[in-house]
Amino acid sequence: MNFLDIQSGAKDRSNTWRNILAMGMFVVALGGIGWSFASSFSSGKISTFIARVTPEGFPLAEDKEVVKAGGDITVEPMNLPVPPKLIGELVPASTFAAEGLIVKDVETGALLYEKRAYDQRPIASITKLMSALVILEKSPDWTTSTIVVSDTVPDTHMYAGDTYTLEELWRAALVGSSNKAILTLADAVGWPRDAFIERMNQKARELGMLDSLFTDPSGLDAGNVSTPSDLVILLNEALSHEDIQRTLLITEVQLFSKERNKQHHMWSTNWLLLGWIQHGFANILGGKTGYIPESGYNFTARIEDILGHQLDIVVLGATVHEDRFTVLREAGEWAFENYQWDDEPIVETSPEGV
Repeated sequence: MNFLDIQSGAKDRSNTWRNILAMGMFVVALGGIGWSFASSFSSGKISTFIARVTPEGFPLAEDKEVVKAGGDITVEPMNLPVPPKLIGELVPASTFAAEGLIVKDVETGALLYEKRAYDQRPIASITKLMSALVILEKSPDWTTSTIVVSDTVPDTHMYAGDTYTLEELWRAALVGSSNKAILTLADAVGWPRDAFIERMNQKARELGMLDSLFTDPSGLDAGNVSTPSDLVILLNEALSHEDIQRTLLITEVQLFSKERNKQHHMWSTNWLLLGWIQHGFANILGGKTGYIPESGYNFTARIEDILGHQLDIVVLGATVHEDRFTVLREAGEWAFENYQWDDEPIVETSPEGV
């Protein structure tokens, strides 16, 4: 077909009519393809249309099972866990003596309770969970030794100039919440302090902690801020790493300073784990405390009942040291009592008088 003859007004009548006829056939063909495309598109069988117009190019090898099935793609049903169902009543926020609180079901991520869960507050030493995640990214050799930093920061466990292995510093930082230990580790992994802090903030963005900001690895700076909602994300990520989760379950640590020829003992700061705050949970699966005057008393932990249901809870801004533990305990007990999980038997009550 010579389109130039038509466009230039060629004088050969027979060729002109032949070209006009060819053009008509071409238009009809285009209409057929358009109808085929619309039909295939509307029916969801795009592969059928592609096979019609490019018979030698399709189907691809990986599509052969689709073709055998007539072009329909079978999607297997997803067995998603069912969130717990509220069977009791929500209690007022004043029930819990903390400025911020969130309770989430671990398996489904369902929000079970919140109190100012999206308000930013200083988080103190809960910051160390983010520092620990960044340290793990550098795959440290836990057997190597380093010297404790000389930063002038509050610390009852470490002395500048003492030498410890990275493993000893790791346990001191996460079990005893030693500020000098976490700063020493941050410096030991090979980044300048500023670069380490920037990586903490990058990591927060990667995890979706968009209302969080980190300004130092220890949490002593009140500029380390976050929300209960963001800290649940941090706790969940931290406990997914065995090196962190296992360490947070250690109840006590014994260190020996060669330089001072002296033993030093530290307890976990998690009083629920130690049993110093009584509770009825089957397990405490890890937690981290934090306190500076600007933040009040903070605590986040994962708890489990006897049926294996797990909750992640964050408590921020308690005014009394013990309150952060009792508030978490009370919030957890309330959630276990007032929600029903899909795997629990339904308890039927008998009619009155029977």
